[in-house]
Amino acid sequence: MPAKFYPHLLTSVCLSLAEFVSNLSRTCDFWLRATGIYGAYKVTQIRGGLMKLTGSDDKVIQEEVWDKQHAWAGDQMYKMCIDLRGFYLKAGQFIGSRGDFMPEQICRKLALLCDKVPPMPIEQARAAIQRELGIQRLEDVFEWIDLEEPLGSASIAQVHKAKLRRFTNAELSQSRRTAYSSNSLRDHVMQAGEDVWAVSNLSGTSYKELQQLNKGVDLSNLKPGQVLSTRVLSGLQHYTDASEARTSSGSSSSSSSSNGDDSGARSSRRTHTTSAERKQGRGGGGGSSSGGEWVKGGDMTVVKGGGQGAAVAALMHATAVRKVPEGGLVAVKVQYPNALPMMLQDLVNLRAASYYLSKTEIKFDLVSAIDELHKQIKLEFDFTREAHVMDTIAHHLRDHSSHVAVPRSVPGLVTPRLLVMSFLEGVPLTEAAKHMTSLAGWKREAAKKLILSRWETYAFRVVGERCHPGNILIGKGGSIGLLDYGQSKQLPDTHRLAFARLIVALHKANKAGVSSALDDMGVVTALNDTEIRTRMAYGMFDTRGKVDPFDPDSPIKKSAITTFPQDMFFVLRVVQLLRGLSNGKGMPDFSSVYALHIGSVAVA
Repeated sequence: MPAKFYPHLLTSVCLSLAEFVSNLSRTCDFWLRATGIYGAYKVTQIRGGLMKLTGSDDKVIQEEVWDKQHAWAGDQMYKMCIDLRGFYLKAGQFIGSRGDFMPEQICRKLALLCDKVPPMPIEQARAAIQRELGIQRLEDVFEWIDLEEPLGSASIAQVHKAKLRRFTNAELSQSRRTAYSSNSLRDHVMQAGEDVWAVSNLSGTSYKELQQLNKGVDLSNLKPGQVLSTRVLSGLQHYTDASEARTSSGSSSSSSSSNGDDSGARSSRRTHTTSAERKQGRGGGGGSSSGGEWVKGGDMTVVKGGGQGAAVAALMHATAVRKVPEGGLVAVKVQYPNALPMMLQDLVNLRAASYYLSKTEIKFDLVSAIDELHKQIKLEFDFTREAHVMDTIAHHLRDHSSHVAVPRSVPGLVTPRLLVMSFLEGVPLTEAAKHMTSLAGWKREAAKKLILSRWETYAFRVVGERCHPGNILIGKGGSIGLLDYGQSKQLPDTHRLAFARLIVALHKANKAGVSSALDDMGVVTALNDTEIRTRMAYGMFDTRGKVDPFDPDSPIKKSAITTFPQDMFFVLRVVQLLRGLSNGKGMPDFSSVYALHIGSVAVA
């Protein structure tokens, strides 16, 4: 091997070793904390048993032993989720939403994970957004963006509120003429590793437009060498040339304005605004001529390449054809760096823990649940897929827009690690209780029932792992907004039909029908006891039921679930989240089976 390659080889070995040490340290940290919490519960069980033997009252044991243990465990679990982040955040969010069987102290602490996760630093977020959009200045795309206070931060990404830049009437008119002229089309030859979203962002043409331009072409299964028709957008070369000129000059200033006024030349100033400034109507602006106040800052990071042309031209085209949100308000979802390898390592640890718990404490096929998550987790890191799913759902629910709102992506501003979408107004469900205290008792109960029934009805249209309370917004008149489609799943027809038959059987209290539907779904239990299997089904798929793996009278304690279909774990999660919500809102009699049975009769 030539000597010149030795430094590169040494660097590669050192990086691999550093990654190995980091993963090993993280794994050891998890097991040290997890075994500590598990061991403390075993000690508490012994203490409680001894106090019971010596005649202590159950209430005294609960207050002096168990309440303190649950509070301590909640703090420890929260610290572990925050410190390690990754998939442990997801696990903590799910546990925190299960007030139907998890101790109140633990749920109250872990519920903070839904929307109070420490975000990444401002400079790191800015660099990530610029890199993904291929821009050198945030004002090339945004009039302002609030980097100081994210709307939310979770396990793989955080979301910022922003306003898209504006263009002059002359620019928009030229964009419309170019887009619809006979000379506006060109052929794009697919390259290895490219997909339709890469073409969308490279050409600045929306996914829907590509569908219209390439009728009969399966855009989800494109091959290298295949030819697609795309649009030639007005201004694309202009912005590309401007990007390259700024890069070559190494300066953050520009003699020309990319938005038709002199504000576009002020690239030494930033579009980053604070929440207070945004609320007062102040902010940066690449395309604003409203006289907004600029926030001074340091030079922007210069990113080489001509991608800036595509992002700006795509935004101008989308604005010209009215495919951007009215008012320009958007949510910008940006992915944390290096989050995927961390998640996959976490799943290895959780799989081992699940195997142990399945054999000792919880008679349920937890390993299959982890395997399904392992299979699905990579999908969540592809924001182009999420954008496609989200836009498809928004299209299907367009006739119900007065009841449910779903964001739509902004054409040309979607990459595998960044998603710009319409901003939804509303109050997160986690904060709704504070806003309902002023209502009269009957109004408060009616509002709870309306919100739960609407969310339940639409949650089953698309099965998602991310439908925790932090991703549900409550709007005016009890309307709901559904966010985050990273792990949405479409059930195969066989499971969808079997699930519909199960819902009908549960509604009719047909025990034989319930057991038969479970067989059709692929649920295998240790005992083929119709009574036990019916109780299991109510516990798993009706919010009025109960699945407490720690209850000695639980049906899964009497007959273990040895096999559970992986596709149905996401349905199970939606029901469990609904149960946690209904119990948390003081509505234990709310029935998901009742709400679903009408549609299920039609399907079954």
